[in-house]
Amino acid sequence: MDRTAWKSFLKRWNEDLLAADFRPYSLLDKPVTDDWFGFPPASAEQVTAAEARLGRVLPPSLREFLLTSDGWQQAGVFGGEVRGTAELGWLRDLEPMWTKADRRAAMRRMLMISEGADAGVLFLDPEDVDEHGEWAAYELYSWSGEGPRRRGSFAELMRDLYADSHDLRDPS
Repeated sequence: MDRTAWKSFLKRWNEDLLAADFRPYSLLDKPVTDDWFGFPPASAEQVTAAEARLGRVLPPSLREFLLTSDGWQQAGVFGGEVRGTAELGWLRDLEPMWTKADRRAAMRRMLMISEGADAGVLFLDPEDVDEHGEWAAYELYSWSGEGPRRRGSFAELMRDLYADSHDLRDPS
């Protein structure tokens, strides 16, 4: 997804959250300012600095997202906040309990992209890359009784989180 598509998608999601008066259900202590669940765009320098700190070039859909909104306050009903450039980090460093609780060695290489999730985590796998440079994206909730749910990219994960939030609010 390019920046134009991200802007359109996030605008629609933001309008839906405001229409549903979703703010009381936010998992965050951060206020929604100017009726916007996003943040100002990251600069190219901020993205480059995050990549240097992480030692990896970020996947295209995450890069374009960050250049559109440097994070997102409500990624679905249970997803919590999507981290911005300054908060992105390795799951093993930020939330080591997830790498200990899950015996799969792969969990230690994951990039954590969520913050404040409902007993869950959103992450990307830098070793599972498609022909477009997209990293596989996952959501995992301790209460679900299931393993990580895989998506082909960050953009696909965000589209599914958006759809899931609709399904939970209006199952019809």
